[in-house]
Amino acid sequence: MKKIYILAAAALTMASCDNSNDNTDNSPQPAKIYATIGESPLSRASESKWAPNDKIGISSSVGAVGGPYVNVEYTTAAGDGNFTGTDLFFYKPMTLIAYYPFDGVEGSVPGVDGLISANTGPDNQTSDLQPGYDFLWDSQSGFTASDPKVNFTFSHKMSKITFTFISSESAYNNGVEISKGVDVSTMVAYDLEELVVDGTFNTATGVCSVDDDTPKDNRGLKIEFPKNTVVDKEPMPSLIVFPQTLKGGSVTLRIYTDELDPGAPLQEYKCSLAFSSGEIKSGCHYTYSIQVTKHGLMVGQVSIKGWEEEPDRFMTATIDGDPNFKE
Repeated sequence: MKKIYILAAAALTMASCDNSNDNTDNSPQPAKIYATIGESPLSRASESKWAPNDKIGISSSVGAVGGPYVNVEYTTAAGDGNFTGTDLFFYKPMTLIAYYPFDGVEGSVPGVDGLISANTGPDNQTSDLQPGYDFLWDSQSGFTASDPKVNFTFSHKMSKITFTFISSESAYNNGVEISKGVDVSTMVAYDLEELVVDGTFNTATGVCSVDDDTPKDNRGLKIEFPKNTVVDKEPMPSLIVFPQTLKGGSVTLRIYTDELDPGAPLQEYKCSLAFSSGEIKSGCHYTYSIQVTKHGLMVGQVSIKGWEEEPDRFMTATIDGDPNFKE
């Protein structure tokens, strides 16, 4: 999580007919804004701290009424957690809402009516582009002129998936090879076939969502890479995806290998990955260890954690491999 600390040096003091005689300075005093990040290694999509020129947006509401601040832009120029932006004044008790990354222009609601659209397709699953949709959000209230400190604790609103692929060895019976192993370095792609990659982030509520009625032809996340990219037992670069309810409660993981002679068709292996409650949940990090064998994908060491610490939970996956294989 990212922790933002907003400190008001002084509340706004305004002249009025019933001001006490103690108020000798009637000029408004601006709040002074400071921001720092906790030491969590998972506080950023690709970094453990803010990056130079990272921007957040802050809006306010008084009760059910919006304003007086709309999408105020704050920037940490050096990436050191010290944010600067337009002065804020605490006119009266209000709620402050903050989100990352900043979108639009100051004074206008971000995105379209507060909704920011994003695509998590393969072209955007890179370390330099993921922070653009690693949406963070928090809201705070209860601060007063006498206690003007505001502590934002940002939480991740998207979901994260990390795969580790494991090679398999050949199987022998009385010295005779009965099944060849699969070297994961021959992998050239993997695909999450039913995944929805387009969605929106609601900057007012912090909710990320997809259209559950997205047609099948518009679903799927296929990651392609050169042969010899995958290293046995080493995690692949993580995916950041929209939380979503899954049709049938699972997605199909299909991998493609180039393990045969040049010019031969790619070999395909697949399995069904079941998610607890039939959904990929906001703020969770799903990790899978997948062993690639000739008779399918063996799923082991599967866990769900929050992007911060959370007790392990386990999921099951059904094997969908060679129907003719017999132990």
